[in-house]
Amino acid sequence: MELYFKKSGGKLHLYRKDGLFGEDMGELEETFTGKLKTSKIFGENFELKDISGPFSKGDKYSIKSSKGLDGVIEKKAFSDKYTLK
Repeated sequence: MELYFKKSGGKLHLYRKDGLFGEDMGELEETFTGKLKTSKIFGENFELKDISGPFSKGDKYSIKSSKGLDGVIEKKAFSDKYTLK
């Protein structure tokens, strides 16, 4: 599974690569604790926490979803996409 971040309408969204096009997984909002969350009424919601080191901020995230996905996504070399580990 490949995921990526993209600005849409001036707000940051999480996308899942799905063939030629990306599927919008929802707008990401930062919580008080610094986590990023999507909040959709219908469908899957995601929570991401940056677990990168101090010199590689944004390269590795812990990801959880409302449908049971629980893992780590890491940024691919020379790309803006992240892969599930």
